[in-house]
Amino acid sequence: MNQALTNVLSRLKGVKRCGNGWQAFCPRHDDRKQSLHVSEGKDGRVLLYCHAGCSVDDVCAAIGLTLKDLYPEPEPKQKQVGHGVVVAAYDYRDANGKLLYQVCRTADKRFFQRRPDGKGGWVNGLGDVKPVLYRLPELLEAVKRSETVFIPEGEKDVDNLARLELAATTSPMGAGKWRDYYSDWLKGANVVILPDNDGPGRKHAQQVAQSIHGKAASVKVLELSDLPEKGDVSDWLAAGGTKEELMRLAEEAPEWRPQPAEEKQRVKKEDERKPGRQTSFFVNGETFFEQIYLEGKSLFLAFNIVTGETKTMPFLELEEEIIEPINGEDVELGAVKLPSGAEEYGDTLTLLAEIEAHIYRYLDVSPNYLKFAAYYVLLSWLYDRFHTLPYLRALGDTGCGKSRFLDVIGGLCYKPVSASGCVTPAPIYRMLRKWQGTLVLDEADMKNSDEYNEVVTILNCGFERGRPVIRATKDNPDKIQILPVYGPKVFATRRRFKDVALEARCLTEIMRETDRDDIPPVLGKMFFEEQQKLRNKLLLFRLKNYFKVDPEAAAYLNLDGIEPRLRQISEAFTSLFANEPAVLESYKQFIQAHQRELIEQRAATKTGQVVEVLFELLDEKVFHVPTVPSYMGDNELGTGIAASDIAEKTGLTSQAVGAILKSLGLETKRMRQSGQNKRMILYDKAKFEKLRKRYILPEHDSDTENVPTSLSPNALGTLGTLEQVTPDREVWEI
Repeated sequence: MNQALTNVLSRLKGVKRCGNGWQAFCPRHDDRKQSLHVSEGKDGRVLLYCHAGCSVDDVCAAIGLTLKDLYPEPEPKQKQVGHGVVVAAYDYRDANGKLLYQVCRTADKRFFQRRPDGKGGWVNGLGDVKPVLYRLPELLEAVKRSETVFIPEGEKDVDNLARLELAATTSPMGAGKWRDYYSDWLKGANVVILPDNDGPGRKHAQQVAQSIHGKAASVKVLELSDLPEKGDVSDWLAAGGTKEELMRLAEEAPEWRPQPAEEKQRVKKEDERKPGRQTSFFVNGETFFEQIYLEGKSLFLAFNIVTGETKTMPFLELEEEIIEPINGEDVELGAVKLPSGAEEYGDTLTLLAEIEAHIYRYLDVSPNYLKFAAYYVLLSWLYDRFHTLPYLRALGDTGCGKSRFLDVIGGLCYKPVSASGCVTPAPIYRMLRKWQGTLVLDEADMKNSDEYNEVVTILNCGFERGRPVIRATKDNPDKIQILPVYGPKVFATRRRFKDVALEARCLTEIMRETDRDDIPPVLGKMFFEEQQKLRNKLLLFRLKNYFKVDPEAAAYLNLDGIEPRLRQISEAFTSLFANEPAVLESYKQFIQAHQRELIEQRAATKTGQVVEVLFELLDEKVFHVPTVPSYMGDNELGTGIAASDIAEKTGLTSQAVGAILKSLGLETKRMRQSGQNKRMILYDKAKFEKLRKRYILPEHDSDTENVPTSLSPNALGTLGTLEQVTPDREVWEI
C-alpha cells in the first residue's frame, strides 16, 4: 500500500476491505452506510468515489487534503525506453506453429503486445494480426485426443498447468477480452474454466462459458476454494494443490447451463439498480474512455493504451457502478464541442502545422501569436497532466475580431465550454465542474462589478491545480461549496485587468481590424468540417500521449537566456514536448524569437528610449566613487548621469525621465561632480544587467561587459584627478 493511500485511509472512518478496494463513511455528508469507495489506480493514484454524489474535491477538502495528496510521491527519475523492462514474454502461434506475436509483461506489471518486424526485431502492437488463443497448436492436438482443456485467465496460469502435462489455453489481453471466434477451436472439447477470485474474473468465466456453450462437448466453471482475493490457479498450486486433486475437482464440478429467462431478468434488474454516474473522461486500467458525439449520440470512445485498439460504446459497466457519457443539450446545442471519433494525425510537427494553417485561414493574428495559439491548442488537450497553465486572451474594441478569435482558437481546444452567453458567473462554475474542459468566454471584463470580480476570481484560481473557489451558499451560509476551476481558458476583453498577477498569466493578442481580404467574413460549412476533423486528430494525440508526458520535465530542460516570465509561461509547453526533440527545438527557437520581438517592442517605447540612452551615456561618463561611507553605511557608485542628460537626447522632459527611472527601480542621489551638486543615477549592477536583457538586443550591445562591476585605483587613475564625492544627507527620490 503506497503512502498516499495510507494517508487517505487513515483520515476516514468505518474503513473496511471490499472487493478491489475499501469502503468508508463519506466525510462530506451525513453517511450511515459507508458510501465512499476507495481504491488504488494503476499509476498508484488514490481513486475516490462517493455513491451519494459528493465530488472528489469535496471529499478531499473534508479530510484536509488536496487533489495533489491523492498522487504517490514521484520515484527518482530513470531513463526508460518504450514500455519498460520486459520480465516475461508469451509466444502466440498460429495452428502451424508460426509465431504471430508476443504478450509481454514488464517489471511494473504492465502488459503489451508486439509482433515480429521480419528483421529480427519487434514492432509494438498487433497491427493487422488477428489474435489467437495461447498455445494454439498444443490446444488443437489436445482436442483431437479428447483431453480435458482448462481455461484460466492468464498465460502464466496456462504455463503452470502445462508443466503438469495438462492441456490449457487462454485468450490474450485479460478478462473481458474473449472473442466468439475463439470458441471454434474448442468444438467437441471438454472444457473446464478456472476463474480468478474477483468480480471481473467470475464475469469473464461466464462470458467464456456462454460463448463456448453449444460448440464444446461439455463446459464447466470450477471456482477453486481457499483462494486469496484476486487469486488464481497458480496461487492454488503454490499453496499445495496437485494435478490429481484438480482433475478430481473438475470431474465433480457440475455442467454449466445457460441462465433461464427469469434468472436473466433478475440479473438485469439487479444491474439496473447499480449506481451510475456521468462523466466525459474516465480511465479504467489500461483503457481510456473519452466522450464523443457521433450521429446525434453521446458515446464513449474506448482506447487501449497498450494495443492502440479503439471502439465505441454507449456506457462502461464496472463491478460496482455504471459509467455513462454526459447526456443533455450541452453538446446538442453547441455549448460544448466534442470530437466525433479519433483520426490519425501523423506526427506532432505535422499536427501543429495543420493547426497553424487552420487558424491563419480564418483569423488575422501576428505570426508569433499564431504559433503560440497552435502550441496552446495542443497543450489544452493534455492540460490535466500539468500543475499550472497560462491563458489565451484577445484584447480590443468591438469589430476587431475578438469573437472570431474565440470561435477559431477556442473551438480547437479540449472540450471547449462556451460561456459567452452567461449573464452571471454561476453557470460558468457549473459547466467547468461538469465538463472539466476549456473555458471560452467573451466580454470577460463584465460591466457589473460583482460579476467582474467573480470572473477575476475564477481566472486567478483557475491557472493552478488544487486552487478551487470556495463559496458559502446564499440560502445556507453553513454549507460550503468547493468549486473546481482549473483548466485552459480562452477569453476576450476590451481592457486590461487591474490585477497585475492575472495580466502576467495572459498570453495577449491586441486585435485590430483586419486588412486581409482572404479571410471569409462568415464562418461556413467548410470551417466547421475542418475544425471537427482537427478535433478528431487532437483526440488521438491526447490518447496516445497522455501518459507519455512528464509534467516535471521542464525542470530538467535548459532555457538559459529566456526571461523569467517567458520561462514560467514555457514550463508546460516544454514539458509537453520534452520527449519530442524536433518539436522542442522548434518551440525553443520560437520562444527565443518571441523574446527578441518583445525586446524590440519595449525598446520602441519611451521607457526603452530612456534605457537605450542611459547605456549610451554609460560608455561616455566618468564614474565617481565616494572616499567616505555614506550615512547609509556602504560605498555607492555614481554614474555621473542625471535625468536631464537623458532628457536632452530623448526629447522628453526631465520630469518624465525621472518618473521612468523611478518605475524601473533606479535610485538617484545628490552628489558633487566638478564642483557642482548633481543628482546622479546610482550604479546598481544587478538592476542594470536586468534592464539590458529586457530592453537591449544582444547584437546591439557588442560589449556585454562595458558597464564596470568595480573600478580599481589604476583604472580610475587613467580618467584624471577625482574630487572627493560627498553624498548629501537626503536621498533624492523621484
